[in-house]
Amino acid sequence: MKRCCLILLTLLTVLAGCGRSGLNNVRSLENSLREKSAEAGMNLDSVNSVYGKGYSRKYRLAMGWYELGQSYSVLNKDPEAIYALLKARELFTDTLSTEYISTLYLLGRHYNNRELFDDALETFSKCRRLYQKKGDMGMVSLADYNIGTAYFGKKEYVTGKSFFERLLNDPYLDDENRNSCYLHLAYIENDIHYKDAADEVQKLADKYIAGCKSESDRVPGYAIKGIALYYLHENDSAFAYLAKAHRLSDDLGTKILAITGLEWVAIQMRQYQAAWNAEILNKKYQEELNNKSNLSEITQIQLQHNDEIQDQRYRARVSRVIWISISLIIILAAAVIIIIIQRDRKREAYYLKKYDDLIQKQIEEKSQSDGNRIQEASNAFRTGIAFNLVNDVALQRRSFRQEERDVVVHDINLYFANSIADLRSEAGRLGQQDINLIFCTLLGFDQDLIADIMCTSRSNMRSIKSRLKSKISAETFSLYFKE
Repeated sequence: MKRCCLILLTLLTVLAGCGRSGLNNVRSLENSLREKSAEAGMNLDSVNSVYGKGYSRKYRLAMGWYELGQSYSVLNKDPEAIYALLKARELFTDTLSTEYISTLYLLGRHYNNRELFDDALETFSKCRRLYQKKGDMGMVSLADYNIGTAYFGKKEYVTGKSFFERLLNDPYLDDENRNSCYLHLAYIENDIHYKDAADEVQKLADKYIAGCKSESDRVPGYAIKGIALYYLHENDSAFAYLAKAHRLSDDLGTKILAITGLEWVAIQMRQYQAAWNAEILNKKYQEELNNKSNLSEITQIQLQHNDEIQDQRYRARVSRVIWISISLIIILAAAVIIIIIQRDRKREAYYLKKYDDLIQKQIEEKSQSDGNRIQEASNAFRTGIAFNLVNDVALQRRSFRQEERDVVVHDINLYFANSIADLRSEAGRLGQQDINLIFCTLLGFDQDLIADIMCTSRSNMRSIKSRLKSKISAETFSLYFKE
């Protein structure tokens, strides 16, 4: 009897603690909000004064996180803004409220800023549905514009193009974003059709430039127009627009496009030193862009937020289980013990599954990392002088000059340095002929072109390939030779 009373007393004590747990969670969120608000220079007391009467504590907390997200947005601090907006999104209970939908909209903008395009698409699609329910067609159109931007970022150009073309005739879209549709369409046509669409790209760029209200807004239009003029072989005009875009732009993407175009113009004008200088500057911009678009911080914030949500939900589930258990223990003490044991097992299984999922994710990420690095190096190579030389030789149906072969070999060793080091670590000594065959094949060069670059025959290339197959693992071989 004493033992049963002790158990009951213990459970009643736990019950009281559970009753306070929800309150403690709210207080924890409030303390965290106050701390981060001070860091962002936001006056949280002013938010509380506006929503101090007639609003629930949870709603005030949601508005505080929302206002904090807005403050970080003004400061262009994407990671901090995303964290605050995720908190606000979970706290709002009315999904049709203006503040909730605005939270989604801001969150989608930050996802687009950090090239988290899948997250942006999911967020803006939900945002669009809610604006449509409210009958706010202006915001529906704006959501569509951002959805099109996300598809553009994913390089799903057909879908993105359909959005921008439709929005050109959308009466609800504001003039500034409608004008930006011309710019996106110009980029899409250029990326899909290259020189074949140069006239159309130039027309779209001119429409965009004409619709801009400030010189700074015109800069990306100058860049894409310069590319179109290069394809039209109007080198002097192309140089003028590209140089202007490069000088005036603060955006790394625009700078990269402009300096790439300047490199192409220099090559076309046989100014190889200028082309080399442009390539070096291009690499610098690419490194800066890679550092800026590093997703690790955002990913960590998302994981942290998800863990916090899971923990809150878990705590809520545990609290409900304890309430039920206490009710049952009054009737049968033994039943409570069984429920506690089951709860502990569920908790253990939950964390074991979470651990297994983490390990599996790490394994998958490792298997993808090598392929991603090779793809990044391939993309970088295609922006260099060597890739343009190979294309020129192929188009002219002539043989490589020795100085051209030297440029190709130099760029292969430059851009694929890390992959070459990994190959040599695995296979031991690799000659330059081995390296040339591996990476020329990876880049998709024609077999005759590869043989010309290597100054060898196709039969000897097959011998080299066979020897490589015996020196490296099947997994590594398949990364470079698609069979």
